[in-house]
Amino acid sequence: MGRDELSSTRSLILLVEDDDISALICTQSLSDTYYTERVTNGRTAIEYCQIKSPDLILMDINMPGISGLETCKMLKSNPVTQNIPVMFITAHSDPLIEDQCWDAGCVDFINKPFSVKTLRHRVNAHLTVKQLTDELKRLATYDGLTNIPNRFFFDGYFLEQAKLAARLQSSLGLLMIDIDYFKQYNDTYGHLKGDECLKVVAKTLSESVERPTDCVARYGGEEFVIVLPNTNLEGVKFLAEKLVADIAALSLPHSSSAFDKVTVSIGGTVIEQGSQDVKKVIARSDKNLYQAKNSGRNKAITTKD
Repeated sequence: MGRDELSSTRSLILLVEDDDISALICTQSLSDTYYTERVTNGRTAIEYCQIKSPDLILMDINMPGISGLETCKMLKSNPVTQNIPVMFITAHSDPLIEDQCWDAGCVDFINKPFSVKTLRHRVNAHLTVKQLTDELKRLATYDGLTNIPNRFFFDGYFLEQAKLAARLQSSLGLLMIDIDYFKQYNDTYGHLKGDECLKVVAKTLSESVERPTDCVARYGGEEFVIVLPNTNLEGVKFLAEKLVADIAALSLPHSSSAFDKVTVSIGGTVIEQGSQDVKKVIARSDKNLYQAKNSGRNKAITTKD
């Protein structure tokens, strides 16, 4: 498999271009190797990236509404989108404009008119770098057993989301989840079966969230956490209770449990007006988790901070 093929295995390119001819040239140059989608303005590009994360953005500088430069700055200021590489396509050759491109946070720019071969080589180079970078990040921030984000990733991500919530004065939810009687499960069935149980629970939790900003992570041992940006108390409570029911519905045998199957207890917290005191939020969720376990397990307790 060649480098070009390697880079195309999961590469999505978002083209942000209001000019139909330029968009057609770029699409025809790249669509045989990469999956491409197009939007015509910066605002739509930002909305798109909140839902789906492209591997590379090709963006014109001059567009109606917010410019490409401003769009890039907004993408780079958001923790959810800041790591998406942006490559400008511009008709400008002024060194001042080039400096503005770098200052906005781009990884490269190409001047119109451009060589199709040059475009393909530059795109391929940046996608290859991104794939390698993503893989290194995955190895450092993902749990090897469950293949979901680990505690290290959670610590950084939760702090970023807390800062964003404080700036936007939006709500932020957190769930802490613990598998009931897990020590007894390991004692009864062995650690290999315990590992399989952790994998199944992690998969079920991960499938419960749909928004790209929601994050399920392994907190340690048999504990998991879910970060829920822009989610109110009603939404956090609904998800927590659903997860309790979903895990119980798996009917994984657990003869050493009071319920004869694997269950979870959940503690949740919501901060409504934004807070950067992440230790306080974690402590509140942990306290609610303790109360859920102390009052019978297989249940969820959620409160507003």
